[in-house]
Amino acid sequence: MSYPFDSIWINQREVSIHELLLGHVSAQSEYEASTLDFISAWLTGQETFILQTSGSTGPPKSVTFTRMQLHASAARTVRALGLEKGITALVCLNTKYVAGKMMLVRALEHDMKILVVDPGSNPFQQVSSGTNLDFMAVAPLQLQTLLDNPKDYNRLNLMKAILVGGAPVSLKLKNSIKTLTCPVYETYGMTETISNVAFKLLNTSKASNYFIPLPGVNVEVDDRGCLIIHDAIQPDPIITNDAVEITKNGFRWLGRADHVINSGGVKIHPEKVESDLEMVFKTLETSYNYFIGSLPDDLLGETVTLFIEGEHIHPDDVVKLREAFNQFPERLHKPRKAVLIPEFQYTQTGKINRKMAQEGSFKLIPELVTHP
Repeated sequence: MSYPFDSIWINQREVSIHELLLGHVSAQSEYEASTLDFISAWLTGQETFILQTSGSTGPPKSVTFTRMQLHASAARTVRALGLEKGITALVCLNTKYVAGKMMLVRALEHDMKILVVDPGSNPFQQVSSGTNLDFMAVAPLQLQTLLDNPKDYNRLNLMKAILVGGAPVSLKLKNSIKTLTCPVYETYGMTETISNVAFKLLNTSKASNYFIPLPGVNVEVDDRGCLIIHDAIQPDPIITNDAVEITKNGFRWLGRADHVINSGGVKIHPEKVESDLEMVFKTLETSYNYFIGSLPDDLLGETVTLFIEGEHIHPDDVVKLREAFNQFPERLHKPRKAVLIPEFQYTQTGKINRKMAQEGSFKLIPELVTHP
């Protein structure tokens, strides 16, 4: 295929497309290697691509797709966002995985200038202030970092579209996004769906609480209440482990079925409990990484448990958390135990490995143990 630009920019240096295709460009990191290798493979017409899952919901695995499938997915996203040729795409997600690779496909197939930076917490840090940026896909942490910086905030408003996904968008981030005039879309997708298959607009007058499937995508639920995706560019339906509520407006994500806690016969989505705890965690003396999981319980089978990363917790924070537990909006959903884990294990895409944390050693916080 032909790409209309002579070069791309990667980590503040210009790379000639011609030299890249001749094999004369050396990568300076593993990230650069995955980026340059993919661009070269795409521009030389490679017909099949192997994509790697992140391992956040099970052992990492490889999935093979055709060039036509990747092209169709990219075209659908570009059309849905109304993006034009000639704009600049910032690639700041790991190109080893589907989200980063699909940003490259969108740019290569739709004649966008490509600017690549390492996938750090502040994607603008390696971009000169005079560079115009029009389109990017980011993780929630990256977008929150940019929104917290006044200089970066102004640059965000000059963009034509921002995609955010890969992890739930917090209430704080949602409220910050609402102040932007540039449209920001939360995405739903995974490796198996070749990146996003649904968007939720988070700001502007057309903001929604529901994911809206993209053209060619139809959804239903199975007997577990989990999403089944029928996509025109896929030969077979994709059965997910995502519990959802489908309405005429789209679908609402409830949480992962494989995360569900069965406590005394009540099925509890830990993601909902995490959302309920979000406001109290903002008031604590110390900033903690945390998640809701479960521990075995003789009476309930499983008990809702707060897992906190760290070796100690501030005494005042224990008091605030105990008060929050006692005032929990749904009594059966409130955490009945809290534990400390010195260090969480994370996947390569930055998600907490919940399974490893729940199966490892921990220190119980006795003041936060409550009984049914």
